[in-house]
Amino acid sequence: MKLYVPAVFLLVGLAFCGGCRTFYQEAQEARHDAMFGTGEIARQRAARMADSTVNRKLGRFELARLKMLQGDFSGSSAIFAPQLDELFDETNEGPVLKKGQIAGNILAGTVADDLAIPYELPPFELLFGLQYQALNSLCLGELDNARVYLRRATAVQEQLKEENEKHVDGNVEVAQGESSDSTKEENAKNVQTASTQIIEKLSPVADTVRASYENALAWYLMGLFFAKENDSNADIAFREAARISPGIAPFAKPAPGAGQDVIVVYEEDLVDSQEPIKIPLPFGGTIWSVDFPVYGAPAHVPAQIVVEVGGAMAATCVPVVNVQALAYRNLRDRIPGVVTRNVTRAAVKIAAQQAANHIKTGNSYANIAMMAGVFTYNAFSTAISEADTRAWQTVPEHVHLARIRLPADRGSVVLRNAITGKACEVTLPKETAGNGTRVVWFTDVRGFATVSMMTIGGKGMPTWARAMSLL
Repeated sequence: MKLYVPAVFLLVGLAFCGGCRTFYQEAQEARHDAMFGTGEIARQRAARMADSTVNRKLGRFELARLKMLQGDFSGSSAIFAPQLDELFDETNEGPVLKKGQIAGNILAGTVADDLAIPYELPPFELLFGLQYQALNSLCLGELDNARVYLRRATAVQEQLKEENEKHVDGNVEVAQGESSDSTKEENAKNVQTASTQIIEKLSPVADTVRASYENALAWYLMGLFFAKENDSNADIAFREAARISPGIAPFAKPAPGAGQDVIVVYEEDLVDSQEPIKIPLPFGGTIWSVDFPVYGAPAHVPAQIVVEVGGAMAATCVPVVNVQALAYRNLRDRIPGVVTRNVTRAAVKIAAQQAANHIKTGNSYANIAMMAGVFTYNAFSTAISEADTRAWQTVPEHVHLARIRLPADRGSVVLRNAITGKACEVTLPKETAGNGTRVVWFTDVRGFATVSMMTIGGKGMPTWARAMSLL
């Protein structure tokens, strides 16, 4: 009888888990639906996360972004605003991000699964949230609110840059309790082995950006606001954008000239998903496969998008924000803590199993039950455990920028994929923009595209429409 007790517990547990779908599988289904489907599966999943405790922020940011993709800027703004406003203190010196409001290197050694830790936005995702809320505000004709959120986006970058310069320390302490020296040494080697493997996968892409908290487009858009107000801070904002993404012609301070000033922002595709990877590691004489998050896709080559006016090329859309690289850099920065936590959990489970294996059961049903419980917990948790691959899935892979002077007798521009020839004509509203800068924001998620048009300064009502994908 006692030989079958663990097996019974295990079969019951695995039967219960048989129909479970992992977080990664659900995320992939939602991502595909957002790109090529109706978006209903993605919205339902985002709504479930938004109502949860650990995934509240992620779910609400996904839900707000999905509403943007449907042209519901008011609904999107209503979700973004309270989530973003609670992260900041407004001071006489400007907005300040509250402590502990973005994802960091959580202390290692926790036995709780990473997916049970509340999701906090990494810096690059927070910046996109602020940028998108500014876009919502522009599309709703709320220029003052747009300015507030862009100012926060630039202030966050300044704050994080200053904090990063003060605290450059990638070491993570491992909490291992009363582990023996040999166990601690083995765990440390396992952390080093897994970290090295994952970092080697991420580095070719991660190394193309200096930090995961820099976003040149936010600085540039802030500069446009300053320039319309004849504020000398415009020069600072444009210089900072050029520092982050050097050699970008559109980042130059706009020069006065005839015609309407038009900015084209092209968002390409959706950022890669994090994937689970199993790495076999030695623990106490056994081999245990431990799950970790990783990005597996190679460096993405941006599409070649040009802007045409009257049948002639007027400008090239230049990649200014490599979101893929920001995501890879962010994960690489967090890997030491992630790996240490996962290795520590595996070591704790194996130690418990080995202790249970040495119990002298005799005729004690209590000892049999204890052994069965440990065996079943370890087997069941191994069967259902997964890497924490949570991330905001509906931000773009790349963001491109172009700037043109549209002649007074022209009312449309054409965006064209220079490689495939796919093109989409964008007709600007008839209202004059006066001395304002017209912004054409083209979001292309591959399955479909949307185009939003708004004005920074001057006149002209915001518009939104579906468009043809250029990918």
